[in-house]
Amino acid sequence: MYSSLRDAPVNTELTVLGVNRPDLAFWLQGMGIFVGSTVLRHDSEINYHPVRIRGCRGDMVVPAGLGIKVFVHTDEGEKVPLVEMKKKQTGHVESMTCGRGCIAALKHLGLEEGADITFVRALPHMDYVTVLDRQRRTRLSEGEAARIWGRGEDGVATQFYFARQNTSFQVAEIIGGKKITQHLKTHGVEPGKTLVLKAIEQVQELYDHKPCSEHITISSPGGLRLYLSLQKAAEITVRSVTSDQESDE
Repeated sequence: MYSSLRDAPVNTELTVLGVNRPDLAFWLQGMGIFVGSTVLRHDSEINYHPVRIRGCRGDMVVPAGLGIKVFVHTDEGEKVPLVEMKKKQTGHVESMTCGRGCIAALKHLGLEEGADITFVRALPHMDYVTVLDRQRRTRLSEGEAARIWGRGEDGVATQFYFARQNTSFQVAEIIGGKKITQHLKTHGVEPGKTLVLKAIEQVQELYDHKPCSEHITISSPGGLRLYLSLQKAAEITVRSVTSDQESDE
């Protein structure tokens, strides 16, 4: 019996039978997954963390929701999602699966295909207590703070993640697509707004710090772990290896 990867059983070896979208098929091939390849779908939730990396323009913070979409070819010859790199590991960006707007925005940080990077560390989940336009107070996750691009009082363009406490920060752009842009707008954060970071506090509840969209996690035969959106997973047709074996008997 075959189904889409989105509806396939978990903790089960699956044979890839086809990919409906040519662009997705091409990207999977670059990751070493072809029609006929065997993959494993995982059921456990991944506790995503934002990561701090160093590139040609210095240190940057990549939110977890973007870090799972950036694949790095390490200097050891492995391909891994950015969020799974190890401390002090080096490599270059192999591919990025986020939208065009997100890819363009990440160039602000010097993060693009071919860019050399060094993994600094995974970051703990924190809340950024923030005042908007000197009136409204809100709490932003560290990932949300990393998606806000603008300038502090010193005039240097940077992420709000690196903002100094009790100083004005002018929002210029949101790093990401429509979904995160609309989400931050519900907090009152959008280009043109003035933010003031008041405090950074440890998070007690991690629910709001997971990526804003659901993902399906699979592993390739070579051990590469891929995080696919539900929409992409629905475009991949698979069949359990057990079913293949039973049909051969």
